[in-house]
Amino acid sequence: MVVAPEFRRRGVGSALTLARLEWIWSRASIAHYFANEHNTASIKMHEALGFQLVARFPEIRGVTADDGRSELILFEASR
Repeated sequence: MVVAPEFRRRGVGSALTLARLEWIWSRASIAHYFANEHNTASIKMHEALGFQLVARFPEIRGVTADDGRSELILFEASR
């Protein structure tokens, strides 16, 4: 998800993520999220919504961050 710069820090990302979580919770009891280790804004928002660090990887299913120069961090939240 990307929020336009002029709308950041207004709760848009949190509202969209909460809506996404409600959809997930109606179908599953665990949600996963991963991010580039340098995406601190997204990481902090997800941690505030209950996501906890699971692991760090150089790659997840063929996806890398910064052409493999950064780690991807996997988070999990449960209902």
